[in-house]
Parts: sequence; C-alpha cells; structure tokens
Amino acid sequence: MTGSAVLFDLDGTLVDSGPAYFEAERDTLAHFGGMSFTWEEHAAFIGVGSREMWERVRVAYSLNVSADHLLRHSNRLYLEYVRQAVKVFPATADLARRLHRAGVAVAVASGSSREVVRTVLAASGLDEVCAVFVSAEEVGRGKPDPAVFLEACRRLGARTERCVVVEDSAVGVEAGLRAGMRCVAVTAAAARPWEAERRAGRILAVEHADFRVSEVHAWITDTSPAW
Repeated sequence: MTGSAVLFDLDGTLVDSGPAYFEAERDTLAHFGGMSFTWEEHAAFIGVGSREMWERVRVAYSLNVSADHLLRHSNRLYLEYVRQAVKVFPATADLARRLHRAGVAVAVASGSSREVVRTVLAASGLDEVCAVFVSAEEVGRGKPDPAVFLEACRRLGARTERCVVVEDSAVGVEAGLRAGMRCVAVTAAAARPWEAERRAGRILAVEHADFRVSEVHAWITDTSPAW
C-alpha cells in the first residue's frame, strides 16, 4: 500500500459539527449585525472554507467588519461548544482507525481553520489516527478547489491516483475528483451531482446511517490495483 492514502473531511464526515457551527455563526451575526441566520443559510455553505464563507456573508450583509474578525469570533464560540462535547460519527471514525491500524496513511483535509481542526481532533480522540491534517487556510483556497487534498497527499508522500477521499458535501467530492482521487460520499447530497462518476466506480455513495465499515474498507482497498 506504499503511496496510498485516505483523506477524510472533518466536519460532517468524522464529527457531527453542524449544529455547533450553526450556533456559532448565528451568534456571531447577531453580535455584529443584529440579524438572524437560518439553518438553510448555514447549509448553503457546507463544504466551503470558513474564511471564504465569512467573506461571502460579510458582503451579502454589508457588515462593516473584516472576514478575519468574523472568523475569529465564530471560531472562539465554536471551540467553546466543542470543548464541552464532540459528537463523532462512529462508523467513519472506526474506518479511520481501522485503516490506521492496517498501516494505511490517513489525514484530514478540512475547510475549517487549523486551530479548529487541531482542537476537534484532540477532543474527539482522533488526533493520533489523523496526525497529519491540512486546513484550507494553509493553502489559500477552499473546496471545490482541490488544493487542500493535494497538499495532504503531498505531506503523506502519497500518489493522487492512490488516494481516496471521504466527504459529506458535493463541493468536497468535486474537490476530490478534481484532484484525481476516488471518493466515498457519506450523504445523498454529496453524491447526487455525480451519478456518472458513481456508475464509473469513481464514487461510492453510502450514507452515515447505512455505513458498513467492512464494506467501505473493501471498496477502498479492493477496487483499485494500486492497493
């Protein structure tokens, strides 16, 4: 398995962080703009890098504060929430642990800030499994740009054609495909735009509720001669 790797998204893939992020974003907008923020508005940014999300929101709401300041405030609130409790998706976390035990290189490639990724991995107990992680803020471009996956691949010394991405968002799957990697899509929304790629064997669509670690592990390791 030399040169092979599995790259996990973090939020919505390994950890169920959506509710905590939504609360942090809603409270940040209420603090700086005195305005409401709905779950539907939050959902529109799933998979998008945190700084890019706040830049778009800042422009849309004509906020007289920088995206970096909004991001710092939101991250501080979010970290307060996750330090109290982090909800891990057990099946995807088990997959990461199983791959790690088998000697497969594993990393996290996330749109969240590096501080957030580090804190969440430590709080969830996944930091030993995913010792290598890359934040979109390090590469300057969020998903669907493939830069965060390509950088994780580079740090692991892996080859793109031997990498598999595990994602919960359509933009994340797009980033993985653009990087030349196969993808496991853990939500219907992530897989829906890519039916042709799924039929071609480039994507495995399996939602969290139906996730069977042994079956996904077999798809990752058995469907490519590179493994």
